[in-house]
Amino acid sequence: MITNSNTRYGIRQQVLLITLLPLVVMTLIMAGYFVSTRISDNQTALIERGETMSRLLAEASEFGLISGLTHQLSALSQGPIQEHDVADVIFFDAHKNTLYRARDFDLNISLSNQAINQRNGEYWLFSTPVKSSGVLVGDSPEFNNDEETTELLGWIVVAISTQPMHARENQIISNSLLLLLSGFLITFIIAARFAETLTKPILSLTSVIKELQEGKLSARVEVRSTAELGSLEQGVNLLAEQVQLSNQRLESQVDKATQRLRKTMHHLETQNIALQRARQRADQANLAKDEFLARMSHELRTPLTSVLGFTSMLRQTDLTYEQQEHCRIINQTSTMLLAIIDDILDFAKLQSDAIRLERIEFNPERVIYEAIEMQSQSAATKGLELAFRVESSASSTVLGDPTRLRQIATNLISNAIKFTDNGQIIISLDTLKKENKTQVLELSVKDSGIGITEEQKKHLFNAFSQADSSITRRFGGTGLGLVIVRKLVQLMQGEINLESTPAKGTTVRCSFAVKTINPIGKLQKKPSPSGKLIIFDRHPETLASLVELTAPNVSKIEQCATMQSLESTLSRTDDRDTSLIFGVSANPDIATQQKLKLNSIINSFKGRILLITPAIAGHFTELSELNNRIELSVATKPLQRDLVQKWLSHASLEQNSVKPPESSNKLPPGHKVLIAEDNDFNRLLLRKIVEAAGAEVFEARNGQQAIELTRKLRPSAVIMDVHMPVLDGISATRTIRNDMPDLPIIALTANVISSEEHELRQAGISRIEYKPVKDEKLIHLLCLLCDNSSGSDISSNKAVQEVQEVQEVQEVQEVQENSISGPNAKSPLLDKYELSQDSLHQELIDQLDKLKSAFKDQDDCKIRDHCHQLTGLAGLLELPELESCSIELNEAIKKEDRRETWQQLWRLQRLIEHQQY
Repeated sequence: MITNSNTRYGIRQQVLLITLLPLVVMTLIMAGYFVSTRISDNQTALIERGETMSRLLAEASEFGLISGLTHQLSALSQGPIQEHDVADVIFFDAHKNTLYRARDFDLNISLSNQAINQRNGEYWLFSTPVKSSGVLVGDSPEFNNDEETTELLGWIVVAISTQPMHARENQIISNSLLLLLSGFLITFIIAARFAETLTKPILSLTSVIKELQEGKLSARVEVRSTAELGSLEQGVNLLAEQVQLSNQRLESQVDKATQRLRKTMHHLETQNIALQRARQRADQANLAKDEFLARMSHELRTPLTSVLGFTSMLRQTDLTYEQQEHCRIINQTSTMLLAIIDDILDFAKLQSDAIRLERIEFNPERVIYEAIEMQSQSAATKGLELAFRVESSASSTVLGDPTRLRQIATNLISNAIKFTDNGQIIISLDTLKKENKTQVLELSVKDSGIGITEEQKKHLFNAFSQADSSITRRFGGTGLGLVIVRKLVQLMQGEINLESTPAKGTTVRCSFAVKTINPIGKLQKKPSPSGKLIIFDRHPETLASLVELTAPNVSKIEQCATMQSLESTLSRTDDRDTSLIFGVSANPDIATQQKLKLNSIINSFKGRILLITPAIAGHFTELSELNNRIELSVATKPLQRDLVQKWLSHASLEQNSVKPPESSNKLPPGHKVLIAEDNDFNRLLLRKIVEAAGAEVFEARNGQQAIELTRKLRPSAVIMDVHMPVLDGISATRTIRNDMPDLPIIALTANVISSEEHELRQAGISRIEYKPVKDEKLIHLLCLLCDNSSGSDISSNKAVQEVQEVQEVQEVQEVQENSISGPNAKSPLLDKYELSQDSLHQELIDQLDKLKSAFKDQDDCKIRDHCHQLTGLAGLLELPELESCSIELNEAIKKEDRRETWQQLWRLQRLIEHQQY
């Protein structure tokens, strides 16, 4: 709050301030100047006096210093020493030895060949060198010189005390202060007298006005002044009378208005009570709606999943054509109904702000490619060309929500396919801007479909509406796709724009913000461009995309958009280092014509061939025999970046992933391994991994059981989960380490926290492994630990190098698997150790049901316990989105935020029930 200076100081104070302030300032300036000048003159006089005295003594002491007669020097010093401020007179010879000193006290004296003045505490020291005039040899021409020959005889030092000078300075200051105070007092008396005469009427006016402000409208000013102040006093009295009359009229009006207001307030209170009750009913209805949607989601999706599953099984049996068609229609309608349920649930969650964005690492290009893969079969069935173009700066790993981006891309691409009967769909991913650690990307989907008018676009983003009613009957759907996309894009701090021309097509652009990250670890070295590549595709966008993908890896590219240009180019090429990428058209008729000429091209071409076809198996089944006898690879459109780089590096595309060499690590017979893990599914998976290494496995569900079984069985190694009920892994390790100091203990944890790592090492853990645990690495580590007699010295260079080599092989496998995995890709450990996806899903459903029951009972302890089990399960099986969701649910419980806990539980339910983990 700013305080006005007029309210801080009254008029009397202001008059005094205006009167005194300039005078005081000028007086202080003059007094300061006078005092400083007097003090400076006093000091200057002392220095000049000391220099003069020292110079005169130096001239008079030349003979005394030459002869060394101290009594003569003493006689010279008697005069100056009588002065009241001269403290000492000292004579030095040429060797700086003291010849005579008038008084004896400590002084720090510096001597120089020049006269110097120096301050030493409370004394001024004036030092002057004494020099002889020498002998004039002007009669001898050979010694004639213009310079006078002198010789240093010694020094004379005069010490003058500063106390008398300071006494004079103090007297000057005190006299000046007395004069100042006297002047201030006289000025103040005169100014106060003047202010009293001027301010008394004004203060009287102020007092009356204050009474008027307080409601005493009968207050009046006594008219005493003349001129302007008298007119002011009469005016204030007149104004008071007018205000008093107006106030009386207003009071009567206010009384009438108050009576009407009381009636209105009573009516509003009644309405507020009714609104509050209505709001409570609305909140209860909203909660009931959410519970209903959750229940209906489970109740509807469960039978639909069974319908889809049994329909798929039925289609694999020996059925007639008519029965196959019936199964196809059942599968299609069930899938459509499932998509409608998902849209309605997503829309309901967006309306209630129950969706929270993830912040995990992902590659936007790969996520959008996964969405394209899911829709490529539908596009190929309609003969549509799918082209995917990615700007190089948009293909790096970022932080964001891959699930929501995949949902956006899936909705836009499925809409484009739905409303396009022929032509192409072009998907683009570009970087709009990049600043600090934020990158804004733009996803563009352009089709050549039916398009919409400007009038129809106005209703396009309204819930449960489409461009016109006929579209719903022709194409189906709920009209929620673009509404959900827009809300998700807004959550991702982006915008959505739609441009469309009837009968020509539609372009939808979505921008979204992500966080950039610095790559950690080893960067794969980019291969230097080499070789020649011929690319053929009739579709110009696909051809341009293939050129952009392959340009960094080859030295020369030749583009062919027609079969004639391809045949002409091949006729001029006779080089085995030349490769060919042949794009089969999505148009079935054109593809059939291309197949007729492709056989001759394959037989005559000597280099490697990559055949890319739409996602319809019939396009390349006829080439299976040729593929066995020539260097021919087959992939589907659009071509993925990792896949084309792999093919250009002359790697085989027979398999979709690179597998590490099978581990030859096996534990010798007789080894026992104890697994301490509270989650049943994790314990089963760890059992299968360790049994594959040839060990006998025993299980414990908590830390107390682990201690008891260790004492009873004396195992070769222990795999210890950190967070367990009854007794945690850290406490159990301390107890076990006291009984068996050499027993190898491997800790499993999902928390990469230095404090927890320090506790584990203090407890005596032999090795810490962070989830997700690599099976080959775990088996190799067990072999190293069990072969080590002490169980503690496992950090040798050889052991560490072997474990790291296994880890690097697995990382290569993960990169290749992730490059072709879809949104519902399962963990490779499931198939490897014969664990079904259904059993994992059932375990997650059980955990979800227990979480919902604990939330209903408001049992936070049980919620945290099941959150931990989900986090451990997701970490062990490399399910990052599920792990992130369970961690955020646990954080919401810690903050005791019931609404956020409910929202995270909804999100977790969606992930598990939709199998998006």
